[in-house]
Amino acid sequence: MEKPENLENLERSINELRNNFVSLTEPHRPALWRFCLRLTGSAWDAEDLVQETMMKAFARLAYLGQVLDMKAYLFRIASNSFIDQIRKTKILPEELEIAAEIPNETEKRPAETREAIEILVKTLPPRQRVIVLLSEVFDFTAAEIATMMETTEGAIKAALHRARTSLKAATTEQMTSEGQTRTGITPPLPIIERYIDAFNKLDPEALLALLDPSVVNDIVGDWEEHGKEQMKKFSLHYWVLDKTPKWVEYGIFEGRPVLFGFRKTARHEKTLSEIITLNIADNRVISQKWYFFNVDMIHYAAKLLGVPAETHGYRFSEPS
Repeated sequence: MEKPENLENLERSINELRNNFVSLTEPHRPALWRFCLRLTGSAWDAEDLVQETMMKAFARLAYLGQVLDMKAYLFRIASNSFIDQIRKTKILPEELEIAAEIPNETEKRPAETREAIEILVKTLPPRQRVIVLLSEVFDFTAAEIATMMETTEGAIKAALHRARTSLKAATTEQMTSEGQTRTGITPPLPIIERYIDAFNKLDPEALLALLDPSVVNDIVGDWEEHGKEQMKKFSLHYWVLDKTPKWVEYGIFEGRPVLFGFRKTARHEKTLSEIITLNIADNRVISQKWYFFNVDMIHYAAKLLGVPAETHGYRFSEPS
């Protein structure tokens, strides 16, 4: 079905604006991803929170009517989105009541390491977790956090004081994802083996044969395709044009089954460049998520696997 001409014109205009927005926010993406990872404790949830933040930030731009600090703008949306998610699942305690004594502005930070802070935030209520991370790890001032959280500076200082008191008693229990991220695993289904074989042979027709006619290909954060013909015309077309030696291996990333996509480069025999998840039903791939322009998530997974990463920016660029 052909798109109405006016809708097509709107789509082009929006894509141009979105590309400008991605470029503008790119310097803040690594810090935003680390913040979301520490909030959620999961690379999957962190990437979801980053994508939600970016969508909300872009959608709200037309309603602002003022110039904002981009980093604070993104962190504020991520913080509130995270708290809203928690509120949907459970009732939060009152966390920001003003303490009887507000700590002095010159109070020094404790000497514990950032690793100890990360352990502590796992046990804090969500709103306090946000405040501690913004202050102790990402160096926002109490005044800046108060503006972001729509509360008073005194309430922020009180929350920080309580958290710092708890920090002194925090254990140094080591948190790790070891054993939850690995590759070299035998695929559990024949269709996954066939998908891997088709991918590694760079055979688009063999890949298409495994897909449901109405397959949804979500190139996370950049593009979405509906149906095999759309994939053939766009993502698989450019995939074939890219002659870099590439292959996928079945594995586990933080407890979820994935296909790790590797490439051989001039500097490295094996670099991680993408992650694919498959949704299979009736012996067909009915949807897949293709994490290709998710720079920070790929670097994080590569570190867990002990390999370098080869990433491609936060959005698609037409090959020259």
